[in-house]
Parts: sequence; C-alpha cells; structure tokens
Amino acid sequence: MHVLIVGSGGREHALGWAVSRSDLANKITTTPGNAGTLALGENIDLEPDEHNDIAEFCLEHKVDLVVVGPEAPLVDGIADVLRNKGINVFGPGAAGALLEGSKVFAKQFCDRHGIPTASYEVFENANKAHRYIDSSGLETCVVKADGLAAGKGAIVCDDPIEAHAAIDTILEERKFGDAGNQAIIEDRLTGFETTLLVITAGGKYIKLPYSQDHKRAYDGDKGPNTGGMGVFAPTPKVTSDLDEQITREIVEPAIKGLLKEGIEYHGCLYFGLMITEDGPGLIEFNCRFGDPEAQAVLPLIEGDFLGALYAASKGDLGGITLTTTGKKSLTVVLASEGYPGKYRKGINISKDLESLVKNPDLLVFHAGTTQEDDMLLTSGGRVVAITSLGDSFQVCREEIYGALKALPLKGLFYRTDIGKELVTVG
Repeated sequence: MHVLIVGSGGREHALGWAVSRSDLANKITTTPGNAGTLALGENIDLEPDEHNDIAEFCLEHKVDLVVVGPEAPLVDGIADVLRNKGINVFGPGAAGALLEGSKVFAKQFCDRHGIPTASYEVFENANKAHRYIDSSGLETCVVKADGLAAGKGAIVCDDPIEAHAAIDTILEERKFGDAGNQAIIEDRLTGFETTLLVITAGGKYIKLPYSQDHKRAYDGDKGPNTGGMGVFAPTPKVTSDLDEQITREIVEPAIKGLLKEGIEYHGCLYFGLMITEDGPGLIEFNCRFGDPEAQAVLPLIEGDFLGALYAASKGDLGGITLTTTGKKSLTVVLASEGYPGKYRKGINISKDLESLVKNPDLLVFHAGTTQEDDMLLTSGGRVVAITSLGDSFQVCREEIYGALKALPLKGLFYRTDIGKELVTVG
C-alpha cells in the first residue's frame, strides 16, 4: 500500500512511523515532510494547501491512502477534494473539520447534543463584549477567537482587566485576522486536563490512551503558551469509571451527533477535556491527531494501525481492533531558544540528534528540521520530540533526561518537569 502523509511536523513523523510498522505499508511519501520523514521514504515538495496538486500526485503515483496531519487543510476541505477524485483519505471533510475550525459551531454542537461544556456567550462587537464582562460578574474566564489561530486563540483570563484586553486583542486589534470575526467568552473550568484521541467512521470508534499535554513554555507551567512542550500517556488520573463517564456523556453523544447531522466523519476526533468536581467537560474538539500527543500515544498502540486508518477512510471500522502495550510513555519537546516568539533557524544539531537516535531506549520524532548535505539543521520552533517507553514514568523520565543532560544542545531548550508529578504513581 502506498501511503501519502500530508504535513511537516512531529505529528506527521509519528504517523509515518506508526504506519511503517504495518505489513500493509510498502511505500510512504510525505509532503512536504522534514528531515525525519526522509528515513521513512520520500519527501515531495507540495504544501498542504495545494489540494489539486496533491490530488494529481495521488492519481499519478497510485496512492492508496492519504493521511492528513494538520488542521488547516482539513478545515479548508482537502479531504473533500481528494474524495471527489476517488482517493481514500483519513481525515474529515470540511463539514466535520468545522468542529475545530469554528469554536462557535463546536459550542452550538455541544448544546444540540447535550455534551457538557463551559457556559458561554458569543460576540462580534467589542463594545457589547466589554459591557457583558462588566455586568456578568465573572472574576475569571476564557476568551477565544472563533477560528483557527495556530493554537494561540484561547486566552485564559485571571480577572476582568485581562478579559477586556483579550477582547480588544481579538475583535479590535484583529491579532488573529479573520479567525477573530467572532469571540467567545466562556466560564473557566477548573480541574485537571486530559486529551482523548478517537479514530472514528460510520458511527463506530476506537479510543486511544488518554494523555496530558503541557502547553506552557517553561518549567512549572510558566511562560507563554506553545504548541506543546511535552506530554505523558496514559493519564493515571483517568480511572475506568471516569473513562466510562467520558464515553457515555461526551464521546458517544459527539459520534451520534455527527450522524444525526449528516456529517460523514472519517478520521481522528480529538477531545480536549477538563475533569472538574462536577464531572468531565469538553474544552475543545480538534479534527486531527494532537501534536505532541501523537508522539506519546502512537508508540503505545499494538495492532495494525495502518489497517485501522484505511478502514476508517472507507467508512467502516467493523472488526478493527487496536490494543495497547501496557507501558507508560513520556515525550519531551526540544524547541529553538526564543520559541514561541522569535528564534534562529539553521542551527546545526547533527551531533546531538545522532546521539539521541542511537539511544535504543528513545524514539526521536522530527518537526522543525531540514537536511542539507550531511548536516541536520533547525527550521522551526519545535525541533524534535523525544519519546521514552517504560514500565513507570520514573523510568521514562530517567531515560529521557539522562540522555538530554549529556548533550550540549546549543540553541535549544526543553522543560525539565514533564511527568515529574507522576514519578510516585508508577
């Protein structure tokens, strides 16, 4: 089977790695890919927004399955373009991807199908939003841009002053462009966060292990929000009883809701959850695998992952099963100094990465890397994700941080506290 993976990040390298373990995979192509995906097969020079060119490549080179990694092309309808040309795609069409593409749509979808989520109000006018903040009595809240904002459109506000500033940022200053045509002000849920990735098609679904991402740049959950600096899985706090409640109150209503609304969803549905004292609530939907969640979760999966993706693309998961290894997984992201702000590109990290790749206890998933002659250079904010599997989170931490401390890693930084609170959990 010839598989084309669309995207260039660590998620796409992890997807390619997971696909490559299947006996069904005989050729893997990534577009545009990175230095790591080159080890899996071929990279081609097409960007994810070049939908028709990607379709032509698939038809010319007899691609059996396209796996779309990032959200933007899914929201823009790449899966619809490819399916209309008879190409199998793992990834929802534009109608399903709207669950991530519009936070207003996602909230209204939750209302229609009884999915617990934070109370909210929607605004297009900044003055009306400011009046609501003053009159509502909200001490804390979350202000969100409606559309895609590269993971930076949700602003957590500790007081009304910050809420007013967030509204100005979205609706007046237009920091997020058209993604900020509308803004949501919602209650701030408190508890612990977890993520659930679900492969779904035709009303059936396969749940993958729960994980917990760390968005802040620095230790102690300090600094600006990033795309994710580390993750662990499975989340120990999610008990079997809690899993059953999440499935009953959130997952199944969402899957059934898609069917009721006539939305064919063949892909990964990402549930961002907050577990409060009153039970689980949905923070957000995503229409694809998380990054860096995929780098931690996919190595825990046993079974034919590619077979599951292909079956989902056909709309029928009947008879498909995936199991887990029973191991713990921990992922630490190495990022360029300055990220998520301005950072240098073109730093030679060849020796550091060579040492990590040779370590049999680690998996290295590339993101912001490029190969030039015999040099491996940085090309993005998040550069690589290092994953360790073990019988305990303590073992995972020792393997990863022991390896990282032995390297100079000039021009890169990483959080040293991923999974620190879990070393006594096992």
